Amino acid sequence: MNIDDFEIGSPEHAHALADCLEGQEEVLLGPSDIELCVKALRDHGRDRRTRPIGKISADEPITIDLLERCLDRLAIAMKRAPQGGEVYLPIFESFEADIEKMKATESTMARARRRYQAIDLSARPAS
Repeated sequence: MNIDDFEIGSPEHAHALADCLEGQEEVLLGPSDIELCVKALRDHGRDRRTRPIGKISADEPITIDLLERCLDRLAIAMKRAPQGGEVYLPIFESFEADIEKMKATESTMARARRRYQAIDLSARPAS
């Protein structure tokens, strides 16, 4: 399947593009393909709903692991990009920031759970 076989912007084109990006074959993206990728990633970051990325299920929640896999794929695209990949820098930095925020949230939740477990509820007066 070739991404040029589909109308740019169509769902079929998007799926073919995702398949190409996910594969290990050499892929050179055209300007319209890069624009579609950037738009999809920005839309994803803006509305924070889960969406399929490559062959990842739409039902799969956004996790640190998922974002790490996205960063891996983005790094590959950056390395292969004819212009050197600078166009992807804002997206890469956004994913890194999202990962750090999620790690901080997980750390905070873990601290809250430890604090709750340390509370002796039986020693407190009933309210």
